[in-house]
This record gives sequence, C-alpha cells and structure tokens, in this order.
Amino acid sequence: MIYFLSLGSNIDPQKNIPASVAFLRKKFRVLAVSSVYETEPVGTASSGKFWNLAVQFDSDLEEDVLAVILRQMEEMLGRRRSISDKFAPRTIDMDLLPQPDYQHQAFIMVPLAEIAPQEKDPETGKTFEQLAEVLRKKEAGKFRKIETVKEQKPHI
Repeated sequence: MIYFLSLGSNIDPQKNIPASVAFLRKKFRVLAVSSVYETEPVGTASSGKFWNLAVQFDSDLEEDVLAVILRQMEEMLGRRRSISDKFAPRTIDMDLLPQPDYQHQAFIMVPLAEIAPQEKDPETGKTFEQLAEVLRKKEAGKFRKIETVKEQKPHI
C-alpha cells in the first residue's frame, strides 16, 4: 500500500530530519521525499521553528501496525511525548496521512503537494496542489524552503 507521512522537528532538526528519512529508507520502500520547509510552530509560541517535510512510501503493513512502528521509530530518535502539552517541542513527529484537519495546515499540505500534486484528498475531492495553493497564499511568510538538508545514518 502507498502511504504518505508528515515529518516535523523543532529540536535539533538539522540532525533529526535527515536521520528520520534515512531510517525510513532503511525500513520501507521510499518513493518520494519533499523539500524541507521551516515553519512557525502551531500552539506554544516559544517552542521554536519547525522543519517539516512529506514522505511517500510503500509498505505491506496495515495502517494500525505501521502506526505502532512509527511511534517506536520516534522513540528511538529521542521523542518523548508530553501528556500536558500536545504542542511541546519534539525531536521528531511522524504522522500518517490523512489525519484530522490536515488539509488546513500549510506545514503538511505544501510539502505533500510537492511530491504528489495530483493526488486527491478523500474528504474534499481537491488535489493536494489545490489545497496547498490556498494555504501558500493564506500563510505567506510563515514558512520557507530550506535548500540543502543532507541525509545521515540513523544513530539507533
């Protein structure tokens, strides 16, 4: 099955984003990786800017099994979940798509449209590119493409 994943980090992202992608390549058949975008945080204003990207990959695993594996990967990469603050800083965040309201989040839709512009959102019927275009205009200046991010071997 083909899956889409949104990745984000605001704790040492120059290390954690490339390590995450390398780890995904090691475990799954990665089909596409978007550029990395620096974005403003959602929620807690003091949590620092995020680096976000999208990944498309193929796996024979069911979604519920895959979700467990992704949570384990997050933990291996140093993620500690905060029960009291869902917007807490994080080493890595890996979210399977679609997820609730993802169509309204530029940090998800802009990278997603880059790797799968003609893919249609099952809820709205609009393409990822159509959804991203609205958000690019609405949130102009709140995100920027990071030109070079080198992949590194995961340290796990």
